[in-house]
Amino acid sequence: MGLSFVIIENLEIDLYIADKLIKMTMGDNVPIETFMSAETALDHIVSAKLKKADRVIILLDLMMPRLNGADFITLFETLPGRITNHYQIVIVTSSMNKAELDRLVKKKHVETVIAKPLTQEKLKAVLDQIQINTNGKKARSGE
Repeated sequence: MGLSFVIIENLEIDLYIADKLIKMTMGDNVPIETFMSAETALDHIVSAKLKKADRVIILLDLMMPRLNGADFITLFETLPGRITNHYQIVIVTSSMNKAELDRLVKKKHVETVIAKPLTQEKLKAVLDQIQINTNGKKARSGE
């Protein structure tokens, strides 16, 4: 599979926008799984059959009903490394709670935070930051 994305967002319009922006940035063939529930996404992650080299970028909304993004991260971190090591979490939020965001970005699998609204420029900047080329491969230094 190589590189794929998981979008966890409870608002349909934001889910749609994230999906379209990923396809505009990475191409139409990049695998994208979308979830409006963090619980359902967590179940999917636990049962996913990934190969050793597979990488998954999770775009995670923080403010969701029932299981919010922060609680999702807490539960995600309890999973075995053979699962979590495939994933990198990017928080996408309108939250202005700097203390919470600073605490979450220090978590092992959280790469960064993107302020809503998500744009193609913000997505590209994050992919560059975590060294993902738009062809879906991990960038080498100097690339």
